[in-house]
Amino acid sequence: MRVFCERSFAERLSKIHSFRIPAYSFLPFVLIAACSGHLFAAASAASAASAEPDSSDGLVQLDVTVTDQSGSPVPGLKAEDFTLLDNGQPQKLVSFRAHDEATNKANEPVEIILLLDALNLSTQHAAIAEQEAEKFLREDQGRLRYPAMVYRLTDNGLSASMQPSTDGNALAEEIASKSEPRTVWERPSHADDPLLIGNYSGRNFLSHYALGTIAIEARRRPGRKLLFWIGQGWPGLEDGKISFDEIVEYSTRLRDARIRLFGVIAWIRDPKCEGDARAVNNAKEAAGSDTALNVLALKSGGLVSTPTWKIKDLIDKSVEAAGDYYTLTFDPPRAERPDEYHELKVMVDRTDAAVRTNSEYYDQPTFYDEPEAREEIAVGQLRQVLETLRTISDSEAAKRLSSMELTARLSSANAAELRSLVHGKKANQVFTVLADRSAFLPPPAAEIAEAPAPEVHDQRRMLDRTLHYLQETFLRLPNLFATRTTVRYEEPAQKQDQSWKIAAVDQSLHLAATEPVTVLVRNSKETTEGDARAAKYPHGQGRGLIAEGTFGPMLVQVLVDEADPHSQLKWGRWERDAQGQRAVFRYTVPRESAHFKVGFCCLADPDGTVPFKTTSAYHGEIMIDPETGAIYRITAEADLLPRLPTDRSDVVVEFSPTVIGGQTYICPMRSVSISRSRRVILLHEWNMAFGIYGPFETMLNDVAFSNYHLFGSQHRILPDVSPAP
Repeated sequence: MRVFCERSFAERLSKIHSFRIPAYSFLPFVLIAACSGHLFAAASAASAASAEPDSSDGLVQLDVTVTDQSGSPVPGLKAEDFTLLDNGQPQKLVSFRAHDEATNKANEPVEIILLLDALNLSTQHAAIAEQEAEKFLREDQGRLRYPAMVYRLTDNGLSASMQPSTDGNALAEEIASKSEPRTVWERPSHADDPLLIGNYSGRNFLSHYALGTIAIEARRRPGRKLLFWIGQGWPGLEDGKISFDEIVEYSTRLRDARIRLFGVIAWIRDPKCEGDARAVNNAKEAAGSDTALNVLALKSGGLVSTPTWKIKDLIDKSVEAAGDYYTLTFDPPRAERPDEYHELKVMVDRTDAAVRTNSEYYDQPTFYDEPEAREEIAVGQLRQVLETLRTISDSEAAKRLSSMELTARLSSANAAELRSLVHGKKANQVFTVLADRSAFLPPPAAEIAEAPAPEVHDQRRMLDRTLHYLQETFLRLPNLFATRTTVRYEEPAQKQDQSWKIAAVDQSLHLAATEPVTVLVRNSKETTEGDARAAKYPHGQGRGLIAEGTFGPMLVQVLVDEADPHSQLKWGRWERDAQGQRAVFRYTVPRESAHFKVGFCCLADPDGTVPFKTTSAYHGEIMIDPETGAIYRITAEADLLPRLPTDRSDVVVEFSPTVIGGQTYICPMRSVSISRSRRVILLHEWNMAFGIYGPFETMLNDVAFSNYHLFGSQHRILPDVSPAP
């Protein structure tokens, strides 16, 4: 987790003239064009590029074609004209977009894919298919309306164009010369048996392998795709030789890639290559014909032609209205089991309209977060619980503590006192996690002072003292360095045989690493050894939550964002601690005012290498000394949009008086960072690697600051070397 900014703190705070309390007007203030502060909940940035998924779209997306009786597209429909049935039940649309050819080219491009199936056609018929494809590509002097890709499937493997192109003449020349510039794959080694290649099962295997490969490649490109498979299709397998997993994968990957599959049947229909488009609910119902070309085409919202020689004309007719369609998205119901079959039906409020879209999808439990249920324990009960655990083994005590969660915040002072009752290395680690998980909760009632809220003008004086404290005291700290020790806690790594489609049974957090690093604060700017490591390893090293910048930038970021007129700051409560009474204010910052960026590595699309980053609204609390304005505690909790691959990214920092060079300063003493994001699972199928989202997982950093020292001319910090205290 990272919070940072290149501008100095003083420059940013100098722009704030006053805080605002709701229902009252105070001195005018000047907004600051602050650079973005980052709360970066990231495993490791695997690419310099970053992206933000559209959270306004539902989890399932459908491209829908609506035509009238003449086959022409029906334009001008609105969301209310559509009814979506999911297993017969009306489903609420999350988003709706109407497309036409003029807007698609810039926003959501349409792409044409031609597959020449020389594997399943005779040499003579394959040659005629190539001629028809060339005619289509050379139309209008080779200027294609939509970008096109050409694939060729033979018994030697799959070859293709380099990339989609609107130069039809160039693509036609590739077909004519049989010289597609890219070999996608050669015949897999486990298909080398000549008996396998010569019989139905071999052709079926290579055809499916090609279709899966094309779907994964298409998934990496935006927009809708029309895939024309020119051939007879592939022979079906005997029942029992097709797995249910394969049926689920083809259905899912074609929909993910936004492929509408057309079976262009050349010359003669082969019954051995066909099947019935039916619901397949489980492995017992799977049949060899369930992945036939005509079945997959119909389920994708495509069509299968009658046997024809006029392949060009058929493609022309289908492509003519390719850019006129609608996109509907929705959130599926929670699945009770993996691969839960759902039938889809889309209807429009017109009697003369025909609607084509995907006819099914397979729902997964991991479409939603499934956090582990824990036993709730009050802070007042914790002492008794810990005393009971002293009679059992360290492992059993750790397991018992992992199953609990506190109902209120356990203060650092109380945690230190209760830790003496915890015995055993594992139990101590889990006790830390238990306390840290509670860091964002309200305190127990015993720690809340019953004094009335101060008058608004008194609240303003407190906040003015805080601003003065930051400008005149905190930002005038001497140049210093300290040791920041980060203890990382993570869920167990996913086991090799563990399904990505269900949440992990064990979501307990375990010690992953302990990392001491030197923090140097000089001229109000913070640097760490971590910066040097990031420069050396720009692509990161494995899983982990990065925690940097909590020393000072977070304070400034919150106060600058809170000065925005759209933000809110209001009285929270009085709290008591060992030093006296503290004032707590609550704040909220909307997304349009925030400089709070949340991210993690990485998005599943296209292959798990693009970091996710978004600006988030956030809220939190600031605990101050009402007399001096000194800040003793601050929290920031991201208010993330729905459907993002991360649903929690929070940080809290606690400050305490510290003696440095004979003077007392209030400095950070500890912080807790928590992130909960999706695992990205890298699947390997059809000679392709691609990312998909697995279950959510939690990462937690417990950070302590120690060994504060003045930084003078007699000190020198070398990269990756921590100076001795």
